[in-house]
Amino acid sequence: MEVRTCEHGAASVVRIIGNMLTQTDCEPLLRAVRELVDNGKRMLVVNMANVRTLGPAGSKALVAALETTDTHGGSLKLVGLREHPGKALTAAGLDRLFDMCPDESAALAQLAAAQASATDASEGTSQWTARTVIEFPSAEGNITEAGRRFNSFLEQLRIDVAARLDLEVAFNEAFANAVKHGNKADSSKCVVAECVANDRMLKICVTDEGEGFDTRTAIAMKSNPFHDGGNGLALISNLMDKVSYNSKGNSVSLVKFCSQSPSQQEGGDDHEQVV
Repeated sequence: MEVRTCEHGAASVVRIIGNMLTQTDCEPLLRAVRELVDNGKRMLVVNMANVRTLGPAGSKALVAALETTDTHGGSLKLVGLREHPGKALTAAGLDRLFDMCPDESAALAQLAAAQASATDASEGTSQWTARTVIEFPSAEGNITEAGRRFNSFLEQLRIDVAARLDLEVAFNEAFANAVKHGNKADSSKCVVAECVANDRMLKICVTDEGEGFDTRTAIAMKSNPFHDGGNGLALISNLMDKVSYNSKGNSVSLVKFCSQSPSQQEGGDDHEQVV
C-alpha cells in the first residue's frame, strides 16, 4: 500500500493507494497521520477512492488514525469510500464513528467552514464539551463513591447503554487499580480521574501517586488475560478503543468512541464539573 499526502491550505489530504488487509499494509497510513499531527496538522482528509479491499487490520488502522487526530483536537474525514470498504466498516459497526464525504472538495469545504467558525468564536481551541475531575484519598471505601460520581457524569452525556456499561466497568477497574495497587491503599495519597468528552468520544485519565509499574506488564496481559497479576488490565483493554500509559506507569488514559444523543449535543453551553 502507498500513501501520498498533499496540503490544501490548513488541511492535509492523505491519499491511500492499494488494499488495506494486513497490519504491514496499514503502517504507512498510521505513520503519515502521526507525522502530520506531530507537525501541527489537525484537519485531515483520508481519500480511499483507490482502496478496493479493507480487512480487519485496515478498519483498526482507520480507527487508530481517527483517535490520533481526535485526541489532538483535530478532525478527520473519509472520502471516496468504495463498496467493499464501506460494507466492512458497517459490518464492524465502525461507520458511525467517521465523518464521510463523497469527495475531497466536499470534505475540504466542510473543514474550511469549521475552521472559520472556530476562528470567529472567542474560544475555539477546546474540542471538549464536558469535563469532570474526581479525586479521592486512596481508601477502598472511596472506590464505590468515585464510580457513583462517574456514573452521574455519564448521565449528563446521554451515552448509549452499551458504551456506557463499558465505560463504567473500565473506570471502576482503573480507579480500583490505582487505589489498591498504585497507592497501596495509602489514604495519605490520592487518586485523580479527569474525564472529558465531546460528541464522538470520551477520554478518562486516572493518575495515582504511587511508584508506577512496568507498562510491559500491560502488554503481556493484553495478549494473555491469564498472565500472572490478574485480568483487570486486559479487561480494560478489551472494553476501550485506546489504552495508553505514561512513562512512569502511574497514569492510564482510556479512550472510548461513543455518540451522545441529539438532545445533549444541541444543549448549547459547555459545562465543567469538579468533584
